[in-house]
Amino acid sequence: MQPDLSPEDADRLDVLLRAVELLDPDAQLPGGADEETIDDAERKLGRPIPAQLREWSRTVGGGSVLLGGNLRTYALVKTRMVPGPYVATARNALRSREWFVPEEVVPFGADAGGDVFGIWSPRDEAARPLVVLIGAGDGDEDVPSCAVVGEDLYAFLQGWIAHHVWALEDAEPGGQDLIDEVQEELGLPLDLQGVPEEMARSADEHLQKVLRWASPSLDDLVYDPDKGWPLSVSDVRELAEALPDW
Repeated sequence: MQPDLSPEDADRLDVLLRAVELLDPDAQLPGGADEETIDDAERKLGRPIPAQLREWSRTVGGGSVLLGGNLRTYALVKTRMVPGPYVATARNALRSREWFVPEEVVPFGADAGGDVFGIWSPRDEAARPLVVLIGAGDGDEDVPSCAVVGEDLYAFLQGWIAHHVWALEDAEPGGQDLIDEVQEELGLPLDLQGVPEEMARSADEHLQKVLRWASPSLDDLVYDPDKGWPLSVSDVRELAEALPDW
């Protein structure tokens, strides 16, 4: 059995769960991955599921679609009525579609544009559990197609939800009140809580600032429309193996 979450991480998960409940209090989230499912996923992965992802899967679960489709998390294993990919087999499934996912990454979800999120979690060595966004690449480790979007899973989710909750302004009744409640629950500073119309004109800048707030040890997120994401797999590996500069 893998070790439990630290008290700090358990508190962070509680905050995220309260935010998810605010997003849709009537949502029938899959949740409830049991020990048998977790063991099955770990056998197929050939490594332990990262602790934060394991506990997220026990509660919110995979197959859930949040934030107007801007966050979709994978179920751990093939599950009836839940479309794939699945955490245990996502890497091979994605690579079969020429989507380069390095061996060290455990994919856990995707955004509305199809970019993949994964946790850096090597089989046999210690590394920072960075959350990596993987865009389309050509399979070369030295070709930029990645970005680091979180110090760990919970930091990523905190920032990603705090930013993308803006997508619900017009999609949900009382959208503005919902945005305020979710961002306050997540602890987003007031200077990052702006007027939606202003945010829409600087969405990329806002996302960068919010992700940096949630993961202060990371460099700014930079996306070039012509060149794509800035980091290669080799770059991410170097960051994951380095000590954080706190």
